[in-house]
Amino acid sequence: MPSTGDAVVKPAAEWVQVWFPMSGGPASALGMGAEALSPDRIRLPFAPWAALNAAKGDIFRVQRDEDGQLWVREKLKASGYCAIRVMLASDSPLGPPDVGTETILEIFNALGATGTGMFGLTAIDVPPDADLRLVRHLLDTGKRDGWWDYDELCVTEAWQTSATP
Repeated sequence: MPSTGDAVVKPAAEWVQVWFPMSGGPASALGMGAEALSPDRIRLPFAPWAALNAAKGDIFRVQRDEDGQLWVREKLKASGYCAIRVMLASDSPLGPPDVGTETILEIFNALGATGTGMFGLTAIDVPPDADLRLVRHLLDTGKRDGWWDYDELCVTEAWQTSATP
């Protein structure tokens, strides 16, 4: 357990490795760390890069397999966050993948969204209180201008109704 001087610092939460089953791609599973709430429940600290219907703060039921790995089985509670995967275009004016990824994160951070990214791929966590129309407009403008492409991994009804006609 970490300590600072004589005081022992207890971690705020227990973290576990969980796995999302995948299909239709090169990987059969996507693993990530999550906050353990109970032996069969976890909360996501951020959106997974490739899992559908999963966003930051969502709570899932997990099940341990015979090898001891925890597999995500069903969403129990949605957080209200949206998860958007943004892929840097190969000839993006934002620069090479490392610079472009950082730029994408900075652009969306200015709108109140957070995220993680590397190698030109980001997962943007859009909070429920963000200006969804502005975030959508920025995504569409960046796509139109050849900066990136994007996928909606997990969106809310508010996101869907924020689309401009």
